[in-house]
Amino acid sequence: MRLKLLPGVVALNVVLVSASAFAQNLVTNGSFETGYWTGWTTGDNFQDTEVVSGYFSYYSPEDGTYYAVLGPVGSPGTLSQTFSDEPGAQYTFSFYLAAAGDHPSAFSAMWDGNTVLSLTDPSTYNREWQLYSFTEIGTGTDSISFSFQDDPGYMALDNIVVSSNGSGTGTIPEPSSFILLGSGLLALGGIAHRKSRV
Repeated sequence: MRLKLLPGVVALNVVLVSASAFAQNLVTNGSFETGYWTGWTTGDNFQDTEVVSGYFSYYSPEDGTYYAVLGPVGSPGTLSQTFSDEPGAQYTFSFYLAAAGDHPSAFSAMWDGNTVLSLTDPSTYNREWQLYSFTEIGTGTDSISFSFQDDPGYMALDNIVVSSNGSGTGTIPEPSSFILLGSGLLALGGIAHRKSRV
């Protein structure tokens, strides 16, 4: 018995694959799932800072199995990564942070060296993960970096993403547009199928 696929179903499958491609994360190892700092450049005071799995110091992973715990004492450590993107296009830079409000502690995030977030003694509700998200413009080659220090304890970082939001000089359709297009194609395929049976 041969399986017949409606034209709209085939089109929808192609559309959904295309939509997921546009949501690609430009950050290598953004959730630290290699279990190490693969893809990242580490710097400055990196003592008491590591990639861990499971439950550690009040925290558990926000995404996957691993996450980073950050605990340099006396001076900050840094974590950075450079990637290629489309000049003039808009990107969403996001990550999850969990922190206990230790004093003294500090955390900052940068895009191309420009600070987008600066926190002193950061605290997230009940030490739970909090999402931070920023819209940035690509230049062709961009970088993200983090600076952190936590003298009494640790804070945690996970699920770091830089993805196109479909806006800019080379406008890329948003995934939602693809899904609407696919739904329309699916409906047309169904109509064509019904007509062929009449």
